Amino acid sequence: MRQWILREKIPNDVSGELGDLPEMVKSLLFHRGIKTSQEAKKFLAPSYDDDTGDPLEILNMEKASLRIIKAIKDNEKIVVFGDYDADGVCASVIFHDFFKRIGFENFHVHIPDRYLDGYGLTNKAVDEFKEIGASLIITLDCGVTNSEEVDRANSRGIDVVIIDHHIVPEEPPKAYAIVDLKQDGEKYPTKFLCGAGIAFKTVCALIKLGNFNIIPGWEKWLLDVVAVATVADMVPMTQENRVFVHYGLKVLRKTRRPGLLAFYRRLNLGPGTIGEDDLGFMIAPRLNVAGRMEHATVSFNLLTTQSPQEADWISGRLEVMNNDRKGLVEKIINKIEEEVTDLPDINRIITAGDESWSPGVLGLAANRILEKYNCPVFLWGKGGGNLKGSCRSDGSIDLVRFMRLMPEGIFEDLGGHSFSAGFTLAGNDTDRLKEEIGKLYAKLPKTAVEKVIKVEREMLMDEVDQTFYSLIESFQPFGAENPKPVFSFRGVKIFNVKKFGNGGIHLQFDFKKKDGSVISAVGFFMSREDFFDYTSGQIIDLAASLEKSYFKSKPELRLRIVDARKAA
Repeated sequence: MRQWILREKIPNDVSGELGDLPEMVKSLLFHRGIKTSQEAKKFLAPSYDDDTGDPLEILNMEKASLRIIKAIKDNEKIVVFGDYDADGVCASVIFHDFFKRIGFENFHVHIPDRYLDGYGLTNKAVDEFKEIGASLIITLDCGVTNSEEVDRANSRGIDVVIIDHHIVPEEPPKAYAIVDLKQDGEKYPTKFLCGAGIAFKTVCALIKLGNFNIIPGWEKWLLDVVAVATVADMVPMTQENRVFVHYGLKVLRKTRRPGLLAFYRRLNLGPGTIGEDDLGFMIAPRLNVAGRMEHATVSFNLLTTQSPQEADWISGRLEVMNNDRKGLVEKIINKIEEEVTDLPDINRIITAGDESWSPGVLGLAANRILEKYNCPVFLWGKGGGNLKGSCRSDGSIDLVRFMRLMPEGIFEDLGGHSFSAGFTLAGNDTDRLKEEIGKLYAKLPKTAVEKVIKVEREMLMDEVDQTFYSLIESFQPFGAENPKPVFSFRGVKIFNVKKFGNGGIHLQFDFKKKDGSVISAVGFFMSREDFFDYTSGQIIDLAASLEKSYFKSKPELRLRIVDARKAA
């Protein structure tokens, strides 16, 4: 059971510095590290012009941009090599749209097959690009771990510009230029842009340096896909990321992309009310599913097609894939839950796999297992003839560092982030994989993981209304490092309980206010949680955030369940 901790009260001096804002707003700002009225204004009312930095201040950006501009001016063959997830696809769309806008046609977009090619650049791909006459490769959302492949490109007379956001190794590839905010010597203030975010900054630099015939401000139309990628990749929703999503949502609400409009119709999303939750739970998963189930080019085509008929067909195809994906994930989770013993062991780490499991859905299953068992998870399956896996961390270990400490000969390839990573096994000895992971985790120092819920304030159900929600709404878009505020409701009586969704995997509590109106609290993927034992008439304590749902275009103020327990 998680501990609920009421946040500290805002100090009087900070309250004074924040001016005449409502106390709830001041408290939320304070707990996000904002302590002056100037900082508050910047956070609550982001300005694109004032709050985005000069792209040329990014390390190696000018060198990378000038090389791309030279290729454009000389009509060189450019290959845009994007990753197969939503971030990489959106980054590829950004360059596609830019090249099309300036009338440059001598480019080829290549998105690898997750199973046949694996992650990142390959020697086989480099050779194919040489065959079609490419002299410049631009990698998007990948590349910083591809030293051997970059060397091969160099030897074949192809320059490589790497645009990435993953951890840069101690000896980075010998590319023509690397644009990655995580490399040594980087002084740009925003450190955690996603791949599409850095691709967007690169296009801004190209426009600034290239003297192209573009209407000033045209690049802001690209913020729709930047916003989708930023939410999908779960980078911190602060600094420029917050600006990108804030303005990206404005573009999404009036998008001209037939593919997104087809999504809106199919998913019953009102264009005027699109929010970050719609991106994270509805749109991004369907863009990701193509690379998991078939090929990410399907999602790329959806976002770049100008045909409403083609967009409608592709969106339907993605919906079918998404439903198939859900079924595969459920099978994996059910199998793991049959084998895992729920013991409170500090050295517990879950390692599981099967050759019948599709590597493309392992990350999704790992996320669900992590949420339930609160420990690191390593899952593997078979795709493209190789055993591949995904792993997730609860914060106790840095996954990339952990895998690099494993004995040689286990991993053929690995990469990712500290909390989310992937790997390819060098052989088929999965028993050794599980044994070595367990041994290393048992002896490795671990970071203590705080299993608490930070509660902003205690509330009454009668206080949940539009006036109060409007205070919370000003903090959107929410995301990492800017989470939805959580409130506690103590001693509330459940009016009704019901399950909903595919197989009843979601939960809804209904509560009656004094005026007889009903406030609903929903929780997703809670079918295996203890509080499904709750019944109507029971008195509980509830921790929840506030949100507005526009399901079937009908606005509804409701609560999102974070935790629940029987009232003391």
